[in-house]
Amino acid sequence: MRNRIWLVLALLALLLSAGCASRGHERNINDPTNSLVFGYVDMDDAPTGISYASLMQVAPPSKEPYWGLAVRKGLFYSAYLPPGSYQLSRFGGSGFWAGEHAYNFPRQGNQTALRIDKPGIYFLGSYKYKTEKSGMFEAGKFSMQKVGKPSEAELLKRILDEGDKIKDSAWRERIQARLKQIK
Repeated sequence: MRNRIWLVLALLALLLSAGCASRGHERNINDPTNSLVFGYVDMDDAPTGISYASLMQVAPPSKEPYWGLAVRKGLFYSAYLPPGSYQLSRFGGSGFWAGEHAYNFPRQGNQTALRIDKPGIYFLGSYKYKTEKSGMFEAGKFSMQKVGKPSEAELLKRILDEGDKIKDSAWRERIQARLKQIK
């Protein structure tokens, strides 16, 4: 009897974890209609680092408008985006003393808005997190200041070095060609 209870609990936990795991958008990394979109956020002045980020697909309308991004030490990117309009929607992380923080971008006036008409490599820019003054009973406010470092070339080199699936994909040659263009 006891073994059956453990078996049922184990199966229930497995089903729940499978149900919570989102498969997200399934696209082949070598699909020629994909675009590579990337950028950087300096979180040195923020309460937390950045451990996740997502883009929102604004157009065309989609049942699944949010695209998760790979995040590594401020660098964020996706090599799977089809043509459409996107903007950085949300990012966040946690800190030992600060706990979990989520940072949401406005839907209107978002400086990271991007339109992809044809497949390619798109740099959203490098930004620095800045804390804004807020009232005692208001939620914390922040702004993103565009900065020049790290550059597009520096970040593309990092993607080649650190990108798990990028190194062995069609993106390797495309990134190397882009690096030659911007030197």
